[in-house]
Formats: sequence, structure tokens, C-alpha cells
Amino acid sequence: MTTATYVHDDKKYDVYLLAPEGQKAFQLLLGAENDVRALEDRITIAQAACVALHSKVQEFLTDDALASEEEETEE
Repeated sequence: MTTATYVHDDKKYDVYLLAPEGQKAFQLLLGAENDVRALEDRITIAQAACVALHSKVQEFLTDDALASEEEETEE
């Protein structure tokens, strides 16, 4: 069995010596930390995709595609 430790206030705790609820909480913590890392990766990928897509859209911009602003009417 691999040793799992949790460090708090400069003390190292053996997770397998915790109560079952503490062990489960530790497992959930590991899962949550993995989720955070995966979501951070997804954000980085999405941001890079946005930059690339802005560049791609800009390749197609022409004066013919300029939007005309409607004149404001005074009441």
C-alpha cells in the first residue's frame, strides 16, 4: 500500500490512520484538486481557441461587411 500523507501546520499525517470519514474526505480532496487542474487546463485551451478564432474571423473582415449605424432620432 502506498503511503498517503496530509500536511497541516508543519505536521505530516498518515491518511490511512485517520477515521474512515477522514480518509474519504482526503480522497474527495484529491479528486477536487484534480478537477481544478483539469478545469484550469480547459480554461487555457478555451482562451487559446478564442485568440485563434479572433484571428480567423479577422481574415474575413472587409469594408463591405461594415455595419452601418442607424441615425438617432430626436423626440
